[in-house]
Amino acid sequence: MPAPALYARRLTFQTMPPNCRIGTVDLPARVERERYFRELSYLELSALFQAPLKTASLSRWQSMAPPSTLGLVAPWVLTHRKPPASGPSWTHDPTVGDFRISAPGREAITALHNAVTALTPAQVLFRSPPLFAPSMANRELLRRFFGEFATEAAVGAARVWLPDGLWEPRIAVNFATEIGVTCALDPLIHDPSTPAEVYEDLEAPALYFRVAGVGRGGPIRTEKLEDLAALAEHYQNIALTIAFASVARWQDARNFKKLLGEVSAEADADLPDLNDNPGE
Repeated sequence: MPAPALYARRLTFQTMPPNCRIGTVDLPARVERERYFRELSYLELSALFQAPLKTASLSRWQSMAPPSTLGLVAPWVLTHRKPPASGPSWTHDPTVGDFRISAPGREAITALHNAVTALTPAQVLFRSPPLFAPSMANRELLRRFFGEFATEAAVGAARVWLPDGLWEPRIAVNFATEIGVTCALDPLIHDPSTPAEVYEDLEAPALYFRVAGVGRGGPIRTEKLEDLAALAEHYQNIALTIAFASVARWQDARNFKKLLGEVSAEADADLPDLNDNPGE
């Protein structure tokens, strides 16, 4: 028996919500950039997170990504204390990360602004480090970081903050709105101890749904995508980004568009039937 729907539907979802971008987190394997941007309207790009982009790479993205279709992930030295992997990296020292203002961070914010100028992304995403709790000290770090250092003018684009899972969704959204940034959430992760409606009627000028599909080895179930579509209906009047970070993110994003009736006939030809998705 399928699980009950998390979110009540307000409308029949026959068309895309007017202010909604849909895409994936990083370019899926074996998908050419030209095809990607023909079929999806957004790409969260983490290439800048690890290290500065080379000029040739920057030029390729500049030529292939239409304006306002990218979301750049900010350099790790602004948000994390340690590099995510070995290899080329941003200049760093013990003062970097955790939304602290540092000398390497100042270099990185300049490089980020230059990349934003070249690529004209829709927004820049700042990932919280693991276990970045909603303490008073961390709130003050975030206020100062976004209010004095990584301002919208310094970054060059709208800013999105991805909090750690320790933050309760409504508290995170309210705090993000208070400090002038958009909050990123995974609305398909639901704590059974909280009301199912926890992601409904959040008060914010914009939201960013980053769907991880935790625990899955294949496409997200149709029922879950329907939950997501029903939730999106609650936010028809604000800017909404939906980025799939799931294992089958290319298929999931296009299945979601198919559910909304927005996949072209050409793209639809190679999509599996939504009801063929394996169980969760």
